[in-house]
Amino acid sequence: MLLKIPILLMCWFLIQPHFGAKFCVKKYVNGKWIIKGDCGGRKRMSALQKQLKIRAADEKIKKLENRIANGKWVVFQRRKYGNVDFFRGWDDYVNGFGNRDGDFWLGLEPLHQMTKTGNMELKIKMITRKKGVHWLAKYSSFSTGPGSDSYRLQVSGYSGNATYDGLRAHNNQQFSTKDADHDCYSMRNRAFEHESGWWYNYCGPSNLNGNFNKTGLGGFSWYDVYDPRHLRFSEMRFRKRA
Repeated sequence: MLLKIPILLMCWFLIQPHFGAKFCVKKYVNGKWIIKGDCGGRKRMSALQKQLKIRAADEKIKKLENRIANGKWVVFQRRKYGNVDFFRGWDDYVNGFGNRDGDFWLGLEPLHQMTKTGNMELKIKMITRKKGVHWLAKYSSFSTGPGSDSYRLQVSGYSGNATYDGLRAHNNQQFSTKDADHDCYSMRNRAFEHESGWWYNYCGPSNLNGNFNKTGLGGFSWYDVYDPRHLRFSEMRFRKRA
């Protein structure tokens, strides 16, 4: 009987990928999370699935480009109800997820395609959780780089009443997710620690894709001088500069 156990385990590891079973191992080694297997991160897609995603993305970009050409705002992020999980892997953040009428992320690739000219402005609307204060952060210049550069953020020209430029520390940073670590801290994956996908530096002063219901590390927040101010609403939008 004892001899059969290793054989059964070996058979399980050989056949489980074909039956859709998930195998996930997370280890914390030298201050950094090591993820092996399928932990809800990247997923393999067939060639047909990839073609359909590309076609759908192209159609979405064309519709939104018409809005840009007419000087209209394009919303690419919204947190309102907290019913969409934003602690996702790289592929989801590249392609987008959620409901356009509620909580959603447009996708890094369409965002890059529409902002790569660099002549865009950014506006972020926020409502604080504690006192319900309405904040507005505006940036006169906004763009994101290509996928080959991990959609690096370029943002400048802050103004508004949000008390602090919460994106200053994130400027010129690559995008990171729990399964794609591109931050400046080689010892840790800040996206994993902050339960989000974002343009992290050594840390995460602002975390607009963080855990909606959390008020500590990894919570949905905007940096205010020395303290993170936890939010109950955010909306990020851009348009062509007038």
